[in-house]
Amino acid sequence: MRVDRNRLLTTTIIAGVAAAVGLPTAAMAQDTPPPQQPPAAATPDKPASEVQEVVITGSRIHRNEFNSPDPIQVIRSEDAKLRGVADTTQLLQSSTIASGSPQVNAVISTAFVTNGGPGAQTISLRGLGANRTVFLLNGRRAGAAGTRGGVSSFDLNVLPESVIDRVEILKDGASSVYGSDAVAGVVNIITKTKMDGAQFDAFASQPFQTGGEQYRASAAWGKTWGRGGYFTVNVDYFKQNEQTNGQRDYTNCPRQYVFNPTTHARSDVVDPRTGQIQCRNLIYDDIWIYDGNDFSGRSGKLQFDYSGQLAGLAPKNLPGYPTSPAGFFIVGDTSTPNGLGLEDTNSPFDKTTTLSPALSTTSVFVQGGYDLGDHIQAYSEVLLSRRTSASHGYRQFWTYLYTEDGANFGWNNDPFSAGFKGNYFLSPTPVTNKNDANQKVNFARAVLGLKGDAPGIGFLKGWTWDTFVQYSRSEGYYGQDVILDDAVKASDGRGDFGSFGLFNANSIPRPTASCVGYTTPISHRPCVDVSWVSPDFLAGKYTAAEAAFLFDYEIGKTTYQQTTWEGSATGDLFNLPAGPVGAAVGFHVQQDSINDVPGKDTLASNVWGQTAAGITKGSENTKEAFGELSIPLIRDMPFIYRLDTNLSGRETTVDGHGSNFTYKVGVNWAITPEYRLRGTYGTSFRAPALFESFLANQTSFLGQRSIDPCINWGAALAANQIPQRVANNCAAQGVPAVYSGAGSSATIFTGGGPNLRSETSKAYTFGAIWTPKAIDLNVAVDYFNIQVNNEITTLGPNNIVFACLNSVSFPSDPLCSLFSRNASHLITVVHDNYVNIATQEDRGVDLTVRYRHDLPWDSRLTIDTQATWTFENSTLLFPSSAKVENNGTIGSPDFTALANLRVDHGPWTAFWSVDWIGRASALSFAGSDTNSAGTQLYKIRTEPTAYHSLSLRRDFKTWSLLVGVRNIFDERPPSLTTINVGGQYNTIGTSVLASQYDYIGRRAFMNITKRF
Repeated sequence: MRVDRNRLLTTTIIAGVAAAVGLPTAAMAQDTPPPQQPPAAATPDKPASEVQEVVITGSRIHRNEFNSPDPIQVIRSEDAKLRGVADTTQLLQSSTIASGSPQVNAVISTAFVTNGGPGAQTISLRGLGANRTVFLLNGRRAGAAGTRGGVSSFDLNVLPESVIDRVEILKDGASSVYGSDAVAGVVNIITKTKMDGAQFDAFASQPFQTGGEQYRASAAWGKTWGRGGYFTVNVDYFKQNEQTNGQRDYTNCPRQYVFNPTTHARSDVVDPRTGQIQCRNLIYDDIWIYDGNDFSGRSGKLQFDYSGQLAGLAPKNLPGYPTSPAGFFIVGDTSTPNGLGLEDTNSPFDKTTTLSPALSTTSVFVQGGYDLGDHIQAYSEVLLSRRTSASHGYRQFWTYLYTEDGANFGWNNDPFSAGFKGNYFLSPTPVTNKNDANQKVNFARAVLGLKGDAPGIGFLKGWTWDTFVQYSRSEGYYGQDVILDDAVKASDGRGDFGSFGLFNANSIPRPTASCVGYTTPISHRPCVDVSWVSPDFLAGKYTAAEAAFLFDYEIGKTTYQQTTWEGSATGDLFNLPAGPVGAAVGFHVQQDSINDVPGKDTLASNVWGQTAAGITKGSENTKEAFGELSIPLIRDMPFIYRLDTNLSGRETTVDGHGSNFTYKVGVNWAITPEYRLRGTYGTSFRAPALFESFLANQTSFLGQRSIDPCINWGAALAANQIPQRVANNCAAQGVPAVYSGAGSSATIFTGGGPNLRSETSKAYTFGAIWTPKAIDLNVAVDYFNIQVNNEITTLGPNNIVFACLNSVSFPSDPLCSLFSRNASHLITVVHDNYVNIATQEDRGVDLTVRYRHDLPWDSRLTIDTQATWTFENSTLLFPSSAKVENNGTIGSPDFTALANLRVDHGPWTAFWSVDWIGRASALSFAGSDTNSAGTQLYKIRTEPTAYHSLSLRRDFKTWSLLVGVRNIFDERPPSLTTINVGGQYNTIGTSVLASQYDYIGRRAFMNITKRF
């Protein structure tokens, strides 16, 4: 269902005003008692919401959530269950503080290289990155988990949703309270505790189409006894079936999705063999052609006629092309009538490529405590988890050959390119589905602590204290299919054209075309003569001997360990006329270590087209001391019902990165019991993550086609594959319009930054809260502004090149200094190490509302809404660069909202939920939504989108049944022009590929709970 955003804004504002008469309103972010529990009774001088004192995220001082100066958002697992959410990732990433920015979920980590490896799922607040969000489990840090060298964040797969009671999210910087990394905020998972008896829970989600099914089963048992003793154990199993590109019609065919600007009729490339719009993905069975004298490329390719339909549609011979054996025709030449329409661009392998991986988790969570005396309790937590995930993919690979009669190159009568004649190079580009990946992550976390209160000793009376030791260990194993680089070099019979130079005949010094009798130098395999230009090989159909020779499977291992010792004490120091002064003091000591050992082929730099990596190993020690004061300033004055301030500070020392002092000031002004203003200002600090400092130097070789948009830029511009600005700047660099890119690959240098500076940030918030006495309504509006300085990141080699060429400040943009071209226009080197960029700034407004109202017939209505408007999400790479504004771009909508409507009537609960995703556009990056000639219109905007969910629950004496439907209207992801105009977004099929959108579609779900 499409939603008009202006109408949504209007109705959201009206909702808060109309709540008193029972109209739908928005929802509260603060934690209040569940609807089935009556609120605490009010007293003459205290509203109901202020009676009960609780401990919440944002401070170590005991306080009520409504007298906190910090903006807090609370998410209840019960509401998530009613929405049909079965895992922790969906629970967190659907909150508006996360849904307005790119997140790493299983779809994204499978499609792209992300920290934590494939299958990992993390949470990033405000779009500032998972590294800048502190993740707590019951108020204590949880260690990182994942695979590969980029592990640094908590993997949400580790923690089952079934153990969660609620999530408290602190929505501003909090390094002075929670330490390094709390730049964007804090996520605190509060688990269920102190149950008596047993409970079994089973969940199933069944899409109306095959793929993406989810199942979960959990069992819990707990007991409480005298002296504060409690023990709870939870065992959980979760499984998600693989979903492939071919299982949805909006992901299985990447049409161009372009339009006539006048009639708005589709003007995509049409395949004349079918008369239908062509699916344009990887070109998968063609032979690219390069001139034998100047290496200039041809727009056309040689393609075998697998279907028997090319004859009469494609030319057999054209000037400037080699002659070819029977069955091969020239396709894709822009001068021919059918042009691009005859290219094979949608391999059958694409249909079986993983969109969302097969994923399963098994976990055991145990927690308990026991009073050792009247003033001390011992407690412990143990979390054990195993995650397995698997994905399937396909890819191109290629080499360079001479034609059969390449006498100019010293070859005659070459049997491996028989029938191809003329003074040309051939670059056969087959595809392979040997591109699978598998992961297994074992995670263990143990906490042992003591807590208690001080007996009546002077000013320490009433103080509480807590000290604990936490240890976590993640062991991740990652396997992947690889193409052996030395096998590719040996199998073409002529040395390596692709990696070290076009005429590098020294890599395999052999006098004959056949490589039989030769043993590869790294993989030590007997060489096999590969039929690179045979139709079967081009289509990805290999003989057993060819497959055994070219491909391998390797396994790497990542170990990440974290040990923490922390202690704190909190209580009242003395009394002022306005109330007691609260204080908290403490220390935090932490050690992190990583050891990532890639697979044997990667370590040996023997993986074709992928990164060669060394061992990433390092450790880091952090020592911190902190303090906090809560000072009541004024009480019961005109227009000052209460005025409090909160001060906190922390000194942090990190090995190799020095010391830093962070602080935070908060003010909480209750004008009356109904109206309150609050504000905070603070600084934060983040030392480089282990992988950012210690990532082993990686050298990779990327083909020119993978990184250089200037290859055949004239044809690419005509085909709407690059924007006009890129074409102009390619020409300004002297690159010819027909430049082929033939020659050696570019060398990519990537690694940790030993001289990285620590990040610093400042954040401030200002909010207003309305809690009227006449109705059960809570409304909070908070403005936020976070600025990160010296932000640490990598940019990506293709992004560096593209962003330079698409920059309005080309060629003076600093990005242009990170890569080099030689006299032949080849990109020779790209430097992509971790670097400090200048700043990132994020600001906007959060609205949170909760309304509850008693209805006739002993029923109760509860409406919760949270909404976020982002005003700015900008990045300044270097002080001399132009600021890049990401707010409102695709993947970063400027508005998101989540609304829940719930009606309870006796044992029945009805629930309706709506997720809103605002509009977004790539226009700021593309510069125009038409091609340079104005003959084609691009769709580079996503419209507002809403996902609706409905459920009904019936509670019985010892069990309950919940049934519902998610995405009731089967809303699809928005469609976009797949040419990726401006280089700002990604697509799958014709759909945008971004973390905010649902790719499963409508599905029914059911949950059964049995209590014993």
